[in-house]
Amino acid sequence: MNRIYLATKMIGDAYAKQIVGQNEDIIAWHVHKLKHSFGVAHDIMDILYGEKEIYNFLTKEEKENVELSAILHDLGRFYQHKDGRHLSNSEFDHGDFCVELLKSIPEFNNPIILFAIQEHNKIAIRYDNPYYTNLSEHDKKVADITAKLLRDADKLENIKQFTFEEYPKLTYKIVKEPMSDYVRKCLENCEQVSNQITKNTVDRIVGFLTWIFDVNYETTKKQIRDVHYIENGIIEAKNYGATDEDCEILKKYLKV
Repeated sequence: MNRIYLATKMIGDAYAKQIVGQNEDIIAWHVHKLKHSFGVAHDIMDILYGEKEIYNFLTKEEKENVELSAILHDLGRFYQHKDGRHLSNSEFDHGDFCVELLKSIPEFNNPIILFAIQEHNKIAIRYDNPYYTNLSEHDKKVADITAKLLRDADKLENIKQFTFEEYPKLTYKIVKEPMSDYVRKCLENCEQVSNQITKNTVDRIVGFLTWIFDVNYETTKKQIRDVHYIENGIIEAKNYGATDEDCEILKKYLKV
């Protein structure tokens, strides 16, 4: 069976199965994840086509593995609810869960695909992952490329889907305060801000902005610049309490 068809069918089947009997919020979340999965698949190939050196380096099969990693990367998300509620990321690692599902399927039991998917939702790529360490030198290079493409595409699709007007709604309560000390420290160290620790609405917005700290490819960076992600994010942060000093810190550290 064609692997792209099989991967697409798996996502569609998981979506259809998991929305049965669920409340409206969970159904809406699954609709978003379905759109997101195929959006990432589009974006990853768009980035790959833009990176000519990488595109020419990869074989046809390796390019297909790149596309498969994107289609399947959030398969675990369709299982991230229990008793009518979403499990938190600390309770349920959807990347790890997806790998457990896929490694039992011969068409997808490929260490490069599994490595890319397992690492797509981590703060940084872990090169001590056994799916990576046991590869040949050539395959390590391919795995590194695949994982970085997937992380870029995942971030890019989220950036394009969300607007900054929606970001504050992801907090339980809008709090207009300057950035917290934790967020300032992350920026000074050029680190991603964990939204599990953010204290107020500005922190939350800055957390989304810091997705760009580990963007890898120039094609991705150009698309981020084209949608004015940083500029619009800084404006929105100011609307929710960021001080002039906060905005200067953001301009200094948030560059692509």
